[in-house]
Amino acid sequence: MVTTPNDVAKRLDVSPKRVREVLRAHSGSLPPDVSRWNLTDEQIGLVTQELAKSADRPLAGFSTADLLGRYAAILAELRARDVVRTGNAPLGDYAEYVALDVYGGQLAPNSAKSYDLTASDGRRVQVKARTVGPGTSPSAVFSVFRSFDFDVASLLVLDASSYGLLWAREMTPQQVEASSRWSPHVNGHLLRMLTAERDGIDVTPAYAAVLA
Repeated sequence: MVTTPNDVAKRLDVSPKRVREVLRAHSGSLPPDVSRWNLTDEQIGLVTQELAKSADRPLAGFSTADLLGRYAAILAELRARDVVRTGNAPLGDYAEYVALDVYGGQLAPNSAKSYDLTASDGRRVQVKARTVGPGTSPSAVFSVFRSFDFDVASLLVLDASSYGLLWAREMTPQQVEASSRWSPHVNGHLLRMLTAERDGIDVTPAYAAVLA
């Protein structure tokens, strides 16, 4: 009998995404057709045990997308109260988390300064992400590029209110360097969001597929 992540999710009354997240946390990247993956008894036990800890983690049953949406709403209220001034704390880690599903492979060690993960095909991937909202300037930029020792830059733009994906692009290091401007103030190159959207290769479908 085939037992899929969706079957386990129904049994435990959690979202299918949450089941996949637990599996990936323990197994690394998952195959593209994971929704039809036949789980072993060991994997089912692992998911059940992990989600049983929810007494100490009241939000354990929510998917990552649900949590980020709530996080964004909380930060918006805290900004309105002048408690905090920014809302990008989990953005970089979340972008790498999603990119790992897209490219496969493994995350780079913290000591690697020029790239964030090594894809399953061996490419070194630099991941950059930013959120946008109604007040975002048309000239908004990604975080600074201080070196170009990578094979591909994966550039993501997310909705500030929900962390939902708006678009994703790929650029070579040569394209990034040629299309960005040098800033002495930050000692690096700044790439405008509009430039990346215009000149990069559209990989939005690949990201949308793993987020679906």
